[in-house]
Amino acid sequence: MRRRTVAGAALGTALVVAACGGSTGDTQSSGANPPNDSAATFATVPTTWIETRTQTAPTDQTAESATTIPLEPAANVDLPTASPEELANGPSTTAATGPLPVPSVSLVKVAEFDTPVELTTRPGDARSFVVEQGGRVLAFDDLSTEVVLDITDRTAANGERGLLGAAFDPAADRAYVHYSDESGDTVLAEYAIDPVTAIFDIESRREVLTVEQPFGNHNGGELAFGPDGYLYLALGDGGAADDPERNSLALSSRLGKILRIDPKPTAKTSFATPQDNPFVDVDGADPTIWSLGLRNPWKFSFDSLTGDLWIADVGQGDIEEINHAPAVDGQGAGKGLSFGWSAFEGSARFNSDQDGAGHTGPVVEYLHEDGNCSVSGGAIYRGDVIEDLFGWYVFGDFCSGRIWGYDPTSRSGEPLVIELAELASLTAIAVGGEGELFALSNAGTVSRFSSV
Repeated sequence: MRRRTVAGAALGTALVVAACGGSTGDTQSSGANPPNDSAATFATVPTTWIETRTQTAPTDQTAESATTIPLEPAANVDLPTASPEELANGPSTTAATGPLPVPSVSLVKVAEFDTPVELTTRPGDARSFVVEQGGRVLAFDDLSTEVVLDITDRTAANGERGLLGAAFDPAADRAYVHYSDESGDTVLAEYAIDPVTAIFDIESRREVLTVEQPFGNHNGGELAFGPDGYLYLALGDGGAADDPERNSLALSSRLGKILRIDPKPTAKTSFATPQDNPFVDVDGADPTIWSLGLRNPWKFSFDSLTGDLWIADVGQGDIEEINHAPAVDGQGAGKGLSFGWSAFEGSARFNSDQDGAGHTGPVVEYLHEDGNCSVSGGAIYRGDVIEDLFGWYVFGDFCSGRIWGYDPTSRSGEPLVIELAELASLTAIAVGGEGELFALSNAGTVSRFSSV
């Protein structure tokens, strides 16, 4: 085990609700409400970054074994190449090789919302769009804020449930949201939107898919169009603790996965399954599965320059992790990959009855110590304003409020991670309008990263 001391500035205050790492036990211990003292004060303290670690964790020997997972990718990808980020902000053409210059940043509060949990963009629109857990989507810039969707009457918002994500079709005429309905199940729904204002047409609502959720936590928290033009949805393992139903590595279940679909309806179905999805021809597998072995992938993002996939996966009782899946020529990141849960928590062996062969381990992980407990991802910065931040992956922790930057060019050796800032009740770090980076607090604030 190696230790790296990181330093930064304290910027945050309050705490409320967000997705949180669990320990052992029931949904309360794994849920979204950490004790008040876990995020009440913030100080610059050492953080432990782990390269390798071994432990024996409790296992439920009565659970069914997961389906054996073939990890060979399917046929060659031949799909559209423009991502929503590229359409909105213009493509980048070069990537730094590293080591990257060390950035110095601050956070500037730009707006306040009611329990914001996600921020996204729309192609061709300079505004940012904030998702409120209670059921609203709002567009904002430096001059105005406008509600574009209100489905508070449809959304069951409590703990880790609620309206958790929104994504705008690159064609700019449709938008998609995923939320918890009154039964607690995950619903993916489509709306037509005004091409100018982006206001959702409530009457146009169409249900694309529903996934039954067995518990109240680990319901996922990301929805995005990929560089290939398809829609990706992250779902947690179903909840409670220890992956009790062994969903994450089971190819028969959509839980603990990233799904990939063409959300447009066909003559017979509410959406289409891309035929190059990795498990389309695997007997007993759900064909919508793109990646597997995830516990609670609260946020993921695609690098607008490379197409690489980055996943912030909330840990169990000990380890938080960042997973990275490289693209090939901007396409295919994460295709058919297992990220190991619940055979592994981070790099540590967890449920011994689960097959851990062939999984992709994390590039960064950290322990539950010094107030840390639940990772909040995360994006690569490709904006124009903070020159020294270009190429860094920025993420943080909900409970401690610490925000870090990881230099991806350091991954062949010891990960280079530096502390950048602090923000209490950190629920998301995401790319917003004009390619700039924002940090969201579930206490109500949205802040923009700025150079010092």
